[in-house]
Amino acid sequence: MIKLIATDMDGTLFYPKQRIRGIPDCNKKFLRRYLDNGGHLVCVSGRNGGIIPRVERQLHHKISLIGCNGAYFKQDGKTYDKYPMDRKKLAELFATFHRDFGVWLWMLFDEDDYLYCNTSNIPKWVELGFQYGNNMNLYFAEKLIRDDSLFLKRIAEHDNYKILMAFGLQEAGRRKAEQAAPSIISRFGDSFEVAVSGNAIEVTAKGINKGFGLENYIKANGYTKDEVLVCGDSGNDLYMFDCFPHSFAMAQSPDHFKSQANHVIKRISDLEDYLNHPEWLENDVIKRVNFQKALEKDD
Repeated sequence: MIKLIATDMDGTLFYPKQRIRGIPDCNKKFLRRYLDNGGHLVCVSGRNGGIIPRVERQLHHKISLIGCNGAYFKQDGKTYDKYPMDRKKLAELFATFHRDFGVWLWMLFDEDDYLYCNTSNIPKWVELGFQYGNNMNLYFAEKLIRDDSLFLKRIAEHDNYKILMAFGLQEAGRRKAEQAAPSIISRFGDSFEVAVSGNAIEVTAKGINKGFGLENYIKANGYTKDEVLVCGDSGNDLYMFDCFPHSFAMAQSPDHFKSQANHVIKRISDLEDYLNHPEWLENDVIKRVNFQKALEKDD
């Protein structure tokens, strides 16, 4: 019997994205029914906790968050199983790549609602556009603190669970991110997990990923792996597919990614059919995924 839905947020729970409405109506109505009937929901995301109150207001239920790609989980207002990055190594990472690679934007993620940013390398017109774009995201807008000195103070004195490095705009930024990633892994691979996401690189503590975070969560809450549905749309969600048998990829995902899930759905609301037909899940097995293959571009 399925007792828990564990879902990515951007590209999955929020798909198709609606800046004003937030969660699409079909997903919202399904999840309200599911939660009303005793089901449980945990969001597994690279985000921190700032989005959760908005989701709870739409679903009319309390939900849990596995934040910063598995670095902690938040439940009933408390934070558990925290895996912050090493402060000394993080400061070294910032000093090295801010100078040598000219990272445009740095964003620190912790367990609070705010993101602390360093924008000292960004052209002024781009910074203004970034601020405007975030505000125009409406429901999805982040709470940003753009203060370079405070950013450095947070690195030195505070527990941080993820740092995002953005390298520029569009294709040029993507190329720079891809070029920088091997250098980060070569120098800091013993301390950090490194993942390229478009024109940005996400860094967490070594060994931290969504599968690891979800395994910690189910142990703490008494679920078995067979009682969990996991859903995602992109590379870092593969870590859940690698640990849990009932894996669901979004239909808009790349073909290589979809091939490594047991099921493909168009919307989160499609999960209702599987809950009503548990026999559809009987042959599910944990897939040992090929992470590199799933991250390749489709032809």
